[in-house]
Amino acid sequence: MFNYRIEFISLFLLFFYACESSVSNSNSDSDDFEISAFSVIYNNQENDISIYTEVSNATNIESIVAHIRNDMTSIETITLSQSNFNASAFSYYGPIDLSDEIYIYNLDLIINFIDDSQILESYSFSSPIKPEIIDYTMPNTFQLDSTEWTFLPIEIEISNLNGLDNIESVTYQVQRFYNGCGIDDCIYDENCNDPIEDSEYQSDPTWIFDYVSSYNFSQNHIYNIDIPMRPLDGSGYYNDDGTLIFSESDCGRIGTVLFKFIVLDKDGLMDEEFDIVLEITQ
Repeated sequence: MFNYRIEFISLFLLFFYACESSVSNSNSDSDDFEISAFSVIYNNQENDISIYTEVSNATNIESIVAHIRNDMTSIETITLSQSNFNASAFSYYGPIDLSDEIYIYNLDLIINFIDDSQILESYSFSSPIKPEIIDYTMPNTFQLDSTEWTFLPIEIEISNLNGLDNIESVTYQVQRFYNGCGIDDCIYDENCNDPIEDSEYQSDPTWIFDYVSSYNFSQNHIYNIDIPMRPLDGSGYYNDDGTLIFSESDCGRIGTVLFKFIVLDKDGLMDEEFDIVLEITQ
């Protein structure tokens, strides 16, 4: 399977995923303490990270430390700085070296108080994960009807570990190698008997797959589309309300079409499958 990776700058904002608190002793500075906000922004193009937290009461805090790890392997320990404008806010921005092969990381936020008590809050965050087209279903040949519009069904399966909401679009493009109509009089297009040969893939903003369903803990997603196919006589296409959608033409073209399928996520990552051959016959 062909995988395509583009260069990108992606900012992935993550909020609370999982949280576990531990207090060292009762009647301490940590009593009645809460974290009111927490976020991580990781730029995997520049390899830097921003950590922000806001607390309910910062009066007795000695320090706040973020310990980043992958399972039990320690990666980085970072001390957050208290804001000069908001005493309840602590943050860090700086470089970090995270692996391109690991997507899920643990972050232990350790709040140290002046009486030596301590709170540990554990979170998980992930770096952006490239979506992948793992399967598609489309016929190799398609026979045009003589007078009726028909539909070419295509189904695509996509894996995206960042979830369905992270998918921006699933689209297709075509590169046509059509025969001429082979008729005596061209009515709608004076060049109807000339072949059509695209030099590159063609796109249209309406060529979008529809979402169908998800499975495997919402990591695999099914999309499909039914593409209208013009009949051999070139008839126009009307919807159920009688509205003309596609005007008449001199013929329904036969020949070869190359398809390209594209999935793009909200982090700017994409995957492609291309040069998928369809033979259109009469």
